[in-house]
Amino acid sequence: LRSALAALLVLSIILITRRSLQMPLRRRLAAFAIGAILALYSYGLLAAIQFIPVALAVLIFYTFPLLTSAYTWMSGRERPTLLSVTALLVAFGGLALALDFRGGQLNLEGVALAAMAALGITIVVILNNRLVGTSDSHPITLHMMLSATCLCALITLMRGDFVLPQTAAGWTSLAVGTSFYALAIVTVFIAMSLAGAVPTALSMNLEPLASMTFGFLILGQALSGLQLFGAGLVIAAVLSVRLAESRKPGPKGVVTR
Repeated sequence: LRSALAALLVLSIILITRRSLQMPLRRRLAAFAIGAILALYSYGLLAAIQFIPVALAVLIFYTFPLLTSAYTWMSGRERPTLLSVTALLVAFGGLALALDFRGGQLNLEGVALAAMAALGITIVVILNNRLVGTSDSHPITLHMMLSATCLCALITLMRGDFVLPQTAAGWTSLAVGTSFYALAIVTVFIAMSLAGAVPTALSMNLEPLASMTFGFLILGQALSGLQLFGAGLVIAAVLSVRLAESRKPGPKGVVTR
């Protein structure tokens, strides 16, 4: 339902702005394939919050910019710098503090699901950047969302576990959750068109902070002082890498993401 509503809103933007939906068959199939990975990483993140606090799940997921940087090193596209290597070490050290493995109370299944989500979004970002290139990203995003919707629907029907809410509170939560997800997708596009990719990416550093805040206010999931310190290290490390990347000149003077 989340991806279906997001696809509907992206389609609305395409129709309103009169963008073309035409693309080569190979590019279309590639977009569908990336959408399948998108569905898997979405499942990983949503399933993780059943076992570990929302803030920790998002914090693990939030390491994907560092994983993307690590891929560029291993692929030879970029050489690691002292800043990037230090940030990677600091981030994973901070993540270890935030997860607080002492006492064995942390659910490893939740950690594994969140890590799967981080790896999945890393793959999606890498493949999507290759696929989009200098073309319009909206049609590709639409195909990705459609693919994710179909895959989720198929698996759900095969498992037979599609159960609609039985209470007014359940319906309200479903409507609010899906609407905010779709609204986020659309506003990211708007932000990129108005402010550019780099400021938009930097503003998304608020995500783990928002998760900690709302996790506490809505769900009562409070983190210890040590965990908050570790989360701060992760956020600072990712922010430093993104700021460094924003200063790299791209083609024709455009700043890269």
